[in-house]
Amino acid sequence: MPAKYKLSYFEERGRGEVLRLMFAGAGQEFEDERLKGDSWAAFKSKTPYGQMPVLTVDNKTMINQTGAIARFIARELGMYGTNNMENTKCDVIWETINDMFTEMIKVFFEKDEAKKAENNKKLNTEVLPKFFAFMDKLLKENGGKCLVGSKLSVADVAFFDILDKITEGKSMGAGLYKDFADIKTFYENVQKLPKIKSYLEKRQPSDM
Repeated sequence: MPAKYKLSYFEERGRGEVLRLMFAGAGQEFEDERLKGDSWAAFKSKTPYGQMPVLTVDNKTMINQTGAIARFIARELGMYGTNNMENTKCDVIWETINDMFTEMIKVFFEKDEAKKAENNKKLNTEVLPKFFAFMDKLLKENGGKCLVGSKLSVADVAFFDILDKITEGKSMGAGLYKDFADIKTFYENVQKLPKIKSYLEKRQPSDM
């Protein structure tokens, strides 16, 4: 009997969106539970670590930590490469993207306007160009279509998710694509995948 999956996270995209996109890309049905206010307060004490996202499998087993959930989904749904080396390449890309997301959060949640402007400048002139150059190299080395192997993997979905956040950000990554045409093509191609496209057309708007 197929497993049942319930993903619990806040209404915004944040760290939960990559997991939603993985389910969508694999064509796997899941319950997309979005919590806020009192509903989150009531659920918090039930979580393993007092935070989300949390994936509940078959209404009994809770998995926390975004990376652990992503790897679980990837193994369950065939999105983790075909051997140990491909698994590891997916892990390297996941950790790199996680570092990138942490830098983006510094800009998004900074309240002091001067500090925010400073962080944003560093992001656009130092952090993002370094990140794009590394990812562009990996993409080219693997033929330009996928980052690992020859089909959609957790690495591709995670990269697409961060590119989506950068592209939709009001002040992040302006003009970067002009130097990285292959990355722009990769982003557009993943957008067009029928299962991803269907999900994107129905998802809720969000700043991050």
